Amino acid sequence: MRMRATNFLTAVLHAAITIAGLGALLMPTPVAAQTACPPTINSCGCAITAAGNYKIGLNINASQGLTSGGACVEIDTSFVILDGGKKSITGAGGNSPAGIGIWVRHGVRTSFIEGRGSLVSGWDKGLLIEGSNLVVDNFAANLNGTAGVELSKAQFIELSNITASSNVNYGIWLQQSSTNRVTNTKTQTNGNIGAYVGCSNLGPISAGCGGVGPSPGNYIFTGNIAGNANYGVALDFGAKSTLVTNQTLGGGAHNSKNDLFDANSNCGSNKWFADDSTTTVSQTCIK
Repeated sequence: MRMRATNFLTAVLHAAITIAGLGALLMPTPVAAQTACPPTINSCGCAITAAGNYKIGLNINASQGLTSGGACVEIDTSFVILDGGKKSITGAGGNSPAGIGIWVRHGVRTSFIEGRGSLVSGWDKGLLIEGSNLVVDNFAANLNGTAGVELSKAQFIELSNITASSNVNYGIWLQQSSTNRVTNTKTQTNGNIGAYVGCSNLGPISAGCGGVGPSPGNYIFTGNIAGNANYGVALDFGAKSTLVTNQTLGGGAHNSKNDLFDANSNCGSNKWFADDSTTTVSQTCIK
């Protein structure tokens, strides 16, 4: 995975330099004018609007201001490299956290977001990823509200080396998102589900949601899923052609309902294999 990420990073660097002058052609749907992020980001409340390399230089927090969309840092254009620099990105917290830590907006593609262990906490959504063909690597997204990390209408995302624990609802949520890889994650002690593929903010409802498409063709590899309030990994109705493998408890507690859950009859076209033999499962098709 590290070699793949390095190769991808090299390609993005070359592309960012080569096509920087074409940025206007690569922009997603325009958003309201707001403060543009400098190359070194030392406070919340800015949007990356030009291709290039960016780094978070200091620990930053919500009290410094937010974008018009309620984010600490937005990425609004393609061909971006963002280095989290091991810095913390902290929201206001509380019982009902608000806002977004890092928001990669619809239309953004071919970008690399590397946390290097950055902690994103105290937001409604720690990381909200809506783009395509992205690598998002090495973040801790803990103590957030709706989700530590949410993929919404996202495609071809490589989400790797993520800790998403002790969030109010989900650790990682794939909503109306297809053909993504979620690898080497730790989703423990979340208030609902560790990793959820589905459309409902309540968890598995064994049905579709009006106006929300399914999330097919995702791969969920190598996760530590212990101690969530309801499920470790849950695939809801419509999460088809999904591969789930090597999900373990790592010596931790079972999830309260099932460690591994599939709402599709006989798992539908989903494949579960090489998961921890001690896990509790909702159907015998989960191995």
